[in-house]
Amino acid sequence: MPKRKQDFNTIYISERLQEALRPISRCALTAVVAPMGYGKTTAVNWYLAERRKEENARIIRISVYSDNLAIFWKSVQDAFLRAGLSILLDYPCPTDAAGGSLLSDDLCHALAGEKPCYLFIDDFHLLTDVHTAAFLCTLANRLPENVHVIVASRDRFLPFAAQVRLGGRLCQLGTAELRLNHAELAVYAHRCGTALSDAEISSLLYMSEGWF
Repeated sequence: MPKRKQDFNTIYISERLQEALRPISRCALTAVVAPMGYGKTTAVNWYLAERRKEENARIIRISVYSDNLAIFWKSVQDAFLRAGLSILLDYPCPTDAAGGSLLSDDLCHALAGEKPCYLFIDDFHLLTDVHTAAFLCTLANRLPENVHVIVASRDRFLPFAAQVRLGGRLCQLGTAELRLNHAELAVYAHRCGTALSDAEISSLLYMSEGWF
C-alpha cells in the first residue's frame, strides 16, 4: 500500500468543537479567546463557511492590523463595502458614547432582516482602546435576532459586568474548546498523513497542550 502523503495544512474541526460553535447562531456576541496557535481564526472561518453554505448568510470580515483606531475604522468601512453595504462609507469614526450609540442604532437598522448576518472581527487584541470593547457590548445588547458578532482575540476583552448584562446573548469559547484531546490529536495526525504511536501522541499532546 502506498504511503499516505503528508499534508500539515489539513483543516480538522472536531465534533466536540463543532458542537461548541453551534450556539454562535443563537447569540448576539461570541468571544473566542485563546493564545496564538489554537486555531481561533480557522475555527471561525470554518463555521462561517458552513453558515454561508447552509443559510446563505451574509458574512462581514474585519481584520485588525494595529492599535491605530483610524486604520481599524477604515478596515471596518472597507469590509462593509465589500459586503455590499455603503452605510459606513462617509460615516465618521465615533469618538464618544453618543456617537457610538448612534452608530449602533444605524447598524441595527441596516443589518436587520430575515437573512442571517455574521460580523467577524479578527485579532481584536491588537486594539487596546477600551472604548471599542464597550461599543461592541452596547451593539450586542441592541442587535436584531438575525445579526451575530464574533470577536477573536488573544486576550480577554469583556469586563465581567458586560458579561453579566449580556447573559444568554453571549457565547464564550476558549482554549478548552479549541485544544485537541488525545483522540482528536490522533485523528488530526492521521488526516495529515502522519502515523504516530499512542505514546507519540501522548508525548505530542504534552508538548503542544493540544494546540495546532
